[in-house]
Amino acid sequence: MRDVRRLTLEEKVGQLFILGFQGYEPDEETRALLEVVRPGGFLLFQRNVESFDQIYRLTSSLREMFPIRPFVAIDQEGGPVDRLKQVFAPMPSMPELAAGGTAQLRLGARIIAAQLEATGFDINLAPVLDLRLPGSITEERSLSPNPGEVARLAGAFVEELTKRNIITCTKHFPGLGGAQVDPHFALPRIERNKRQLQNEDAVPFLALFDDADMIMVSHAHYPALGDEKPTPASVSSRAVDVFLRKKLGYKGLIVTDDLTMGAVTSVGLTPDLFLRAFEAGNDLLLFSQSTPLVERAFKTIVRAARGSTVLGRRLDESTERILRLKHSIEFIPLRYRSHLKARITRQIEKLRTSLAETAPRDVTV
Repeated sequence: MRDVRRLTLEEKVGQLFILGFQGYEPDEETRALLEVVRPGGFLLFQRNVESFDQIYRLTSSLREMFPIRPFVAIDQEGGPVDRLKQVFAPMPSMPELAAGGTAQLRLGARIIAAQLEATGFDINLAPVLDLRLPGSITEERSLSPNPGEVARLAGAFVEELTKRNIITCTKHFPGLGGAQVDPHFALPRIERNKRQLQNEDAVPFLALFDDADMIMVSHAHYPALGDEKPTPASVSSRAVDVFLRKKLGYKGLIVTDDLTMGAVTSVGLTPDLFLRAFEAGNDLLLFSQSTPLVERAFKTIVRAARGSTVLGRRLDESTERILRLKHSIEFIPLRYRSHLKARITRQIEKLRTSLAETAPRDVTV
């Protein structure tokens, strides 16, 4: 593992950034930005996926792009969030798998792990731990309204991916179950009181502290945590540093949700806002788009850390956590990879058939 003391300030700040981009490979403009930031990781979407061989070539090239090997991440939940469906076959959603029983959910998790292994990813930004509350925007992605059941099912999912050396990230802390507005477009206000947040919404996250390696913080506003003005949790020190770090005692990596979402832009899309996200206690700043604003955010954080001993220490802490997790990842290129696409596709089709056969049917009286 690279010693954090041997890194330049710019290298440390670069490690904070997880970046996405358009297309099947970075274009010239994107490559120029990447050379400046040298990000700690990449997040790919369906827009980056053309074919089985293409996506593997892309993840391999990204992994070798910089001296400090970047994370290569994706959201692969199945159902409405299935980034690889055109490569293999559509995966059932997590709630569909859970409805089929724990054994089916574990099987689905093993298939997802095989998909990621075969296409060269080392991080899955999943599972969703949000409670399935009435009217929730995450209802189609949530496992259960019961915190203990969410923890049990999500724990099984995490366990199966961990066996295949895939890093998992639980989301969206402290819980988006109460959100009825989509943070992609606007800032949700979640009127859950502090007792509900701590004793219900946060319970699955707490249960998986020692199992999943990362937690993603949501872009909802939680007045019960003390922010009176509309503030996304992702840029709130009360939500991240006070509640997650100090109150609950979380010691792992913390990543923001996508900082280009409407929930963030609605409160002012400026480089200072991204500095606030780091100051709030996040280790990783996620941007689904590589825009000029990313470079401005990078330079803003470099300048702030250079001028503040306290922020410099915070930067060292985050960088150490990032490098420690990177050191734990052992990426081994698969042999006989060409056979995997057809095998995984057959497994998905068999799983879908099995779920359809065991699904409860309406009885007409």
